[in-house]
Amino acid sequence: MEEGRAVDVGGVESPELVDLFAKVLVDGTHHLLRLGVERSYLPFTEDLSTLRGRISLDQSLRLIAAGAPRLVCEFDELHHDTPANQILKATMARLAATNGIDRKLAHELGLLRKSFREVSEIRLTRAHFRMVRIHRNNVFYRFLLKIFELVFDACLPESGGTRYRFVDILRDEKRMALVFQAFVRNFFRIEQKVLTVKPLELRWDVQGGTNAALGLLPKMTTDIHLIGLGRRLIIDTKYSPKLFQSYFEKASFRSEHLYQLFSYVKNAEALGDSYLDVEGVLLYPAVDHEIDEWFEVQGHSLRVATVNLNQDWQRIRADLLSFLARRESNSPAELSPFGRAGVGSSMDGRSG
Repeated sequence: MEEGRAVDVGGVESPELVDLFAKVLVDGTHHLLRLGVERSYLPFTEDLSTLRGRISLDQSLRLIAAGAPRLVCEFDELHHDTPANQILKATMARLAATNGIDRKLAHELGLLRKSFREVSEIRLTRAHFRMVRIHRNNVFYRFLLKIFELVFDACLPESGGTRYRFVDILRDEKRMALVFQAFVRNFFRIEQKVLTVKPLELRWDVQGGTNAALGLLPKMTTDIHLIGLGRRLIIDTKYSPKLFQSYFEKASFRSEHLYQLFSYVKNAEALGDSYLDVEGVLLYPAVDHEIDEWFEVQGHSLRVATVNLNQDWQRIRADLLSFLARRESNSPAELSPFGRAGVGSSMDGRSG
């Protein structure tokens, strides 16, 4: 995310994922303290000797009847005790109490929590995340809230109720699919300015049918949609350990993935002439194979490719940018200057 670029965590010399989250949270909170912690007007009710805000008449009359010369006043006051800060404080406590965390990081989290004395202690639940409203003045919290949610899902309480254990979220295929999708989308939004990343929701190109039947058709929302320079490009990310399917010991691309991508590009034609040659890319993280293959299907260029995330960032960046290269001829190696030549590869990972 754009806000995440402000958090420079450097290197974390630890094999534990919990330490990475703790380091991001520590550095992110320090950055937040420099920016200014969120404050919001919160409602308070107190009995006062002077008038402030609105008078609660019923409660004030009861005080006067009891001989107390005071008024019960209702007023709003600018305060740090907001839902976002409550979640932040609770997340720091949860991480600091997680088994296996680096002691130095746990100590730093404890010190940071003391900076939020005005913020209430809460027992964090999923409902608290729905209470946060992101606006122009607290936009950096959007990045931190993503970290908070991941920590909330990954930290499971132990039987004693005072400690937590950190589960391996990297094995949660459904959640990591969303992480991979968001990473690729935000990468293209931040790291290049040639094409614009825009949302795209497609409608089925149907003729006839009752309103009830049309209402039952599933929505088609693309993962990543890029436009510019007379191009339309749909990238569908797939976080799956299995790139191929097997039928009678013959390997082939996953049919359900190709059908979905082809459905996107064909139904996009109904949006107008500019989508008649929309391109499609199926993008996987590399597991056992690194591939980059092209197809031409009914006027649409389709591509199935992998990105190796187990390499230096500069190479990951170069590989992702190369997927924006346009096929200019029948040879996959002849690409536009935007990308690199020779990105085709075979199933065993050798250069094509």
